[in-house]
Amino acid sequence: MNRIIRHLKDGFLGVFRHFALSFSSISSMTVMLLLMAVFMLLNENLVQVTQEIEENVALYIQIKDGTEQEDINKLQQDVKNISGILQVRFSSKEDELDYFIASSGEEGESLYGGFRGDENPFLDVLIANVRSGSNVKTLSDNLSTLDNVFKVSYGGDGTQTLIDVMSQVRDIGFVFVIVLSAVAVFLIANTISATIYSRQKEISIMRTVGATNWYIRWPFVIEGMIIGLLGSVVPVLLTIFGYSKFYELQNASLGGMFKLVPAEPLVWEVVGILVLTGAVVGALGSLITVSRRLRWTR
Repeated sequence: MNRIIRHLKDGFLGVFRHFALSFSSISSMTVMLLLMAVFMLLNENLVQVTQEIEENVALYIQIKDGTEQEDINKLQQDVKNISGILQVRFSSKEDELDYFIASSGEEGESLYGGFRGDENPFLDVLIANVRSGSNVKTLSDNLSTLDNVFKVSYGGDGTQTLIDVMSQVRDIGFVFVIVLSAVAVFLIANTISATIYSRQKEISIMRTVGATNWYIRWPFVIEGMIIGLLGSVVPVLLTIFGYSKFYELQNASLGGMFKLVPAEPLVWEVVGILVLTGAVVGALGSLITVSRRLRWTR
């Protein structure tokens, strides 16, 4: 127990012994973890929004005018058999006109009601729901080749582009966090290196009296972990209070358009990852330096 207390004491003393370097490392860790928190929160919400978009992506398959009902039934079955299609339903040209009139507001009937009957400009359609919005373009191209298909639409390239952009944002954010983690490890390594240099005489004496490598290393590892944990304080607080407030404000303004991931338990999961990452990155930076420098001072 006394040994653990001594290691903790030496670790805290190491942080304040070279406070300028420690502060630089803590600041770097804070920025890295803050961006990591933003990335994780953004990623979770992008995943949810992307899933909502993909679940609501539907292919509208317009059927050539004059197609017999038997051929329509065959086409509907052919569409169902295509891999990636969840379900297919038929909507007649009359249903399509009624839907258009209803969506046109109070004046819809007076403006477009006269198109009922032979004047109806709409076509019969098949509405196909897809398993994943990521392959909607491929499905659209395949469906366009089927007999009696006039045109296939799904919202244009904008839908596919939106899904692709969201995926790219997640990938770029992940790479960015990895790069910042490497920078944080480098700065912590420099801080620990300075601490080792200032304690060379003490380390030499400990080696002379038979201290083990890990007995010498532990204070430096703890120092790195303390730097990492101190660097996580601001990101943790901003995650807990910032996202909760953001969730309330955005849900009120966005309404039913997009639903953000609820603050709980998301923020606590992110907080746990931030604290663990801070401690691990700090310990890793220390171990790298200690292993290298202590071999040199042996």
